[in-house]
Amino acid sequence: MPDTSVIFEASQNLPTVSAVVQTLIRSFDDPDVDIDSIAKQLIKDQTLSARVLRMANTPAYGGSRKIASIGDAVLVLGFNALRTLVLSCGITSSIKTPREFNIQEFWMQSFKVAATASWLAKVCRKSADIAFTVGLLHNLGDVLIFTAFPDKGAQLQRMVWAGQSRVASELQLLGCSYADVGAELARRWRFPELMVDAIQEQEGNPEQGSVPDMALLLQLAKQIVQSIDAGVPAERLVGTLSRVVLDQLHLNPDILLTRYSEMVEVGRDAALFAS
Repeated sequence: MPDTSVIFEASQNLPTVSAVVQTLIRSFDDPDVDIDSIAKQLIKDQTLSARVLRMANTPAYGGSRKIASIGDAVLVLGFNALRTLVLSCGITSSIKTPREFNIQEFWMQSFKVAATASWLAKVCRKSADIAFTVGLLHNLGDVLIFTAFPDKGAQLQRMVWAGQSRVASELQLLGCSYADVGAELARRWRFPELMVDAIQEQEGNPEQGSVPDMALLLQLAKQIVQSIDAGVPAERLVGTLSRVVLDQLHLNPDILLTRYSEMVEVGRDAALFAS
C-alpha cells in the first residue's frame, strides 16, 4: 500500500471531528445506538446544531415544514437522515484549507457525488446512508494533499488540466494518491472498513480485479455528476458505462435513462449544502 505518512506528517492542522460526530461514526456498526443520547450531545454543540437546523430546512430535507429544534429534526427526519446531516455538518466544518483552494466548489461537487451515490444505492438496494457518506468523504484526500503541499497541489491541478491522469500524477509527485490519503483519514476517524475500502478502491478497475460494490457505486456517481455538469445527454452517458460495473451492481441501464432527470435535480439540491 502506498505510504501516506508524508501527507499527514506535513499537515500542520489535521482535521478532527467533534465527540457527537465520532459517536455517529461508530453508530454505523451499532444497531442499538441511543438516539436520545446523541440528540442531547448535539444540542450541547450550539454551532453544529445551528448548521444542522439550517440544512434540515433546505428543500432536500425540510420541504414545507419548519424544523425548529433538534427534537423536531429527530421526529421529522428520522435517525438515518439526521445522522447524514450531522456528519455532513461536522465534516465540512472540520476541514480548513489555504485561501487558494476553492472550498465552496469542492463541497458542491462532493455533495453532488454523495447525493447521486445515495440515489444509486437505493436503486441497487444498498445502504443509501453509507453511499452518501462515502460520496461526501471520497475526495478529502485531495484537500489534505493541497493543504500539506500547496505548491504541489497547484502543480497537480495543472497536470490534470493538461490531460494527465490524476492518480498517476499524484503517485509520481507524492508516492500516493488522493484515494490513499482519503482512505487513511477515514481510517483515522474510525469509519467502518467497508467505507474505508470504498474510498481506497474508488479508482479500481473491475475488469482487472475485484472492486467492492460501494467503490463501484462511487465510480458511477462521479461519472454521472461529471456528465451532468458537462451537459451530456442520458443516451450518450449510458453508452459509456462499463457493462462489468452495471452487471456487478445488478443495475439496469434503462433505469438511468428513464430517471436521469431525478439525478440532475438531486445533485442541484445537494449543492445547497455547500452554500
